[in-house]
Amino acid sequence: MYQKNSSNRYSQTVMACAVQLALAAMLTASMGNLHAQTSAAATADSSVETVIVTGTRGAGAKARDSATPISVISADALQQTGASNLYDALTTVVPSYNSQSVGGDIGNMVRSVQLRGLGPNHVLVLVNGKRRHNTASIAADAGPNQYSSPADLDLIPVSAVDHIEVLQDGAAAQYGSDAIAGVVNIILKNSSSGGEINALIGTYGDSKVNPHHDHNGLTHDVSLDQGFKLGGSGYAHLSAQVRDHDFTNQTGADLVTTSGFGTPLVPRSPSSEPYPSRVAGDPRSRFGTVALNAGLQLDGGAEVYGFATAAHREAESWQNWRTPTKAPTFYPLGYSPLETTNENDYALTVGIKGRSDSGWRWDLSSTYGRDDIAVGVERTVNRPLLRDTGSSPTRFHDGQYTFSQWTNNADVSKSLDVGWSAPLLLALGLEARRESYRLGAGDAASRYDFGPDGFAGYALNDAGTHSRNNYAAYVDVSNRPTPEWQLSFAGRQEHYSDFGNTFNGKLTSRYDFSPALALRATVSNGFRAPTLQEEYHSIANVGPTYADVVLPANSAAATLAGAKHLAPEKSRNVSVGLVAAPAPRLHLSLDAYQIEIRHRIIGSGTLSGAGADAAIVAHGSVLDPSITDATVSYLTNGVDTRTRGLDASGDYATDFGDAGKVKWTAGWNVNKNRITNVTLAGGLNPASASPIIDATPKNKLILNARYLNGAWNGNLRATRYGVTELTVADGDTGGAPYHTNHIDPTVIVDLETGYDVTAHLTLSAGAKNLLNHHPDKAISQGYSHAYVYPSFSPFGINGAYYYVKGSYTF
Repeated sequence: MYQKNSSNRYSQTVMACAVQLALAAMLTASMGNLHAQTSAAATADSSVETVIVTGTRGAGAKARDSATPISVISADALQQTGASNLYDALTTVVPSYNSQSVGGDIGNMVRSVQLRGLGPNHVLVLVNGKRRHNTASIAADAGPNQYSSPADLDLIPVSAVDHIEVLQDGAAAQYGSDAIAGVVNIILKNSSSGGEINALIGTYGDSKVNPHHDHNGLTHDVSLDQGFKLGGSGYAHLSAQVRDHDFTNQTGADLVTTSGFGTPLVPRSPSSEPYPSRVAGDPRSRFGTVALNAGLQLDGGAEVYGFATAAHREAESWQNWRTPTKAPTFYPLGYSPLETTNENDYALTVGIKGRSDSGWRWDLSSTYGRDDIAVGVERTVNRPLLRDTGSSPTRFHDGQYTFSQWTNNADVSKSLDVGWSAPLLLALGLEARRESYRLGAGDAASRYDFGPDGFAGYALNDAGTHSRNNYAAYVDVSNRPTPEWQLSFAGRQEHYSDFGNTFNGKLTSRYDFSPALALRATVSNGFRAPTLQEEYHSIANVGPTYADVVLPANSAAATLAGAKHLAPEKSRNVSVGLVAAPAPRLHLSLDAYQIEIRHRIIGSGTLSGAGADAAIVAHGSVLDPSITDATVSYLTNGVDTRTRGLDASGDYATDFGDAGKVKWTAGWNVNKNRITNVTLAGGLNPASASPIIDATPKNKLILNARYLNGAWNGNLRATRYGVTELTVADGDTGGAPYHTNHIDPTVIVDLETGYDVTAHLTLSAGAKNLLNHHPDKAISQGYSHAYVYPSFSPFGINGAYYYVKGSYTF
C-alpha cells in the first residue's frame, strides 16, 4: 500500500483544515453565509426553491427538498465569474469541482472536469437530462487529467445555458457508467421570446518569467441568444458563441547546448529570443459554437422536443524547442514545433413525451453525438525524410480521432396510491447505446521513419475502428412513508458487449425533523467500463532525447510488456448530510462522503528493459536513433482507492436599505484520497501514485458577496485553494530519483463591478486573480528547465486577468 506524506505535512494539513472549518463556522454564526454554490445574482431563497430534474424521476422536486447534495448554478452566476467557458466558471463557484488549467501536448487543448478529487472519467455530463458524448481525444500526459476522455464542456455555448445542476453523489444506478463522482446536468434555455448579446475582451498581465513575453492570452468573446415562438404553443431558443484566445507564455530558459540539452545556454543572435521555448502556457484556440433548444405541443397533450449543439475549434500548442543542429537548413536558429487540432463536434437529441389517460408519463428519445479531431504538427521537419530525399514538408497531418455515441431511451413513470402519506412514484426505463472510436493514421510524410519532430504521425498499425454496445434497464421507486420521511431506491442492470453484466443499486433517505432541520443519507455501488480511448489509444510521446510509447492496453505488444486486458472499475459510495434553515433567508448544508473504487485504471509508469524493447518492436514503432531513453507504458487496473471528504455550503441575504443589498454565499470542500491496495506488477512508484492522491486541492473554500444598489452591482469573491502537489521523476526515463512540486495554500481574489446604463445595457469591468498570485515555482528537472510554474496548478499559472464586458438584453 502506497501512502505519501510525512507526519509533519499531515499535521499541517489537518491544522489547515481545522482552521478553515472554524472560519466557516464563524462566518455562519456572524453573517450566515453557507449554502449550495447557487446563483449569487438570484435571491438567497430562489436557488433552494429551484425545481430540479437531476437525481430525481419525479416532477416538481425542489433543490431544498433534495435527498442528495445538488448545487444549482444560474446563468447569471456563470456570467459573474468573468469566465467565457463553463470549465472556469464552474471552478469558480463549486468548491468540489476543479479543472487543471494547463495541460501538455493535445491534452493542453481539451480540458477536463474533476469532482470530489476523482478523475474526469468519473463524472457524467448530461444536457437536458440526456447523456452527452465524450471527446475523441485522450490526455496522455501525467497529471490529474491523465488518460481521461470526458465530455468537452467548452463546446457548449455559455449563452445557451439556463442553469446547471451539479449532483455531488454517486449516481451510476440512476444514469449508468461514469457517474461515480457525480453528475453535471446542463439545462438549456427554453424561453420563446427575449434574448441577450454579450461581448467580452480580456488579457493577462505581463509574465513574471519570460523577458520576451509577447503573448498575454488576449481573449475576445461574443455570445448571443434569442427565443422565438414555434407554432402556437412551442418555443425555439437559439444560442451562439465565438471566442478567440491567444497563447500565454510562462516559459523559462531551456538549459541547452548546440548538441543537446544541459548547460550552458546556446548562443543566440541579437535578434532572437533569449528564451526560445514557449512550451509552458495556454494554447491558442479559436472556436464557434451554436445551440438550439426547441419544443412543440401537439394536439392531445404530447410534446415533440429537440436540442442540438455544433462546434468548430482550431487550437495550437507549442512543443519543446529544438536546437539549431537539428535542421540547420530549415531552422538555423532552432525551432519549436507547433501541435495543431482541427475539430468538429455536434450532438442532436430528438424526442416525444406526454401523459396517457391512465396517468403514465412517457418519454421516448434518441441522442447522437460525434467528435472529430484532426491532429497535426507544423513549424517542424521530418529529418529522416529530408536526409533520404532532400526535402521535407514543414506541416504534417498526424492522424484523426473520432468518437461517436448513439443513445436511445424509453422512460415511463406513474404516481401510485399505496396508502402512505404521499403517492409512490414508480419509474422504469430502457436504454440502448452504441459507442465507436476510430484512430486514423497520419499522412505518408508524418509516418516516414521516426516522423517529424514534435509529433510523429500515427502508424498504420496504430489505426483502427472499435465499437461496443450497451443495454440497460432501470427501476426507480420513491415515496414518503410518513410526511417527514423520504425514501427511494434505484436499480440498474447493464450489459456491455465487451465486459458483460453489472447491477448497480442506490438507496437514498431523508428525514425532516422540522422545517429547519433534516438528515439525509445515501449508499450506492457503481461501475465504470473503460472508455474505448483507454482501451485502444496509442501514441509515442517524443522529446529531444527521450521517447515513451503508450501501448494500447488490450494489444499483443502491451502483453509483451506485462499488460493485461482492462477490466471495469467498481465503486461503493456512502454519504451522510445535514440540511438546515435556522433563520429566515439562511440555508446551510453539510455532507460527508466516502468513495471506494476497486480496480482503478491508472498508468503503468514508464517501463524499460528487454520487455519494453520487444514491445516497441512488436508495436511497429520507429524511434530516432539519437534517443537515449526509450520506454513504454500502458493503462492497467493497478490500484484500489478510497476518497473521503466534506462538502459544506450555505447562503444568506442582507438588506441595508438605501445602502443596497448583499447576497452572501460560501462553500467549502475538504478531500483526501488514499491508495488502499496496489495490484500493479512491480509495485507503484511515487510518480504514478501522486496524480491519484495529490494533484487536486486538499481543500477549497469559496466566500462570495454580491452587491446590488440601484443601477450599480458588484461581486467580490475570495477562493482559498489548499495544498496541491505532484511528485515527478527526475531525468528523462521516468525513474528515480523523484521530487515533489508543491503549491502552498493560496487565496485568489476576484472582483467585478457593473453599471446599468439603461434598462437593457449593462457595462462591467473586473479582474480574476486581482492580487496577481502565481503558484510556487516548480523544481527544475530533466532535459528542460522551461516549466517555471507547475502545470497542475488549480488556479492557473498566468496571474491576474483583466476584462471588460457589455451585455444588452432585448
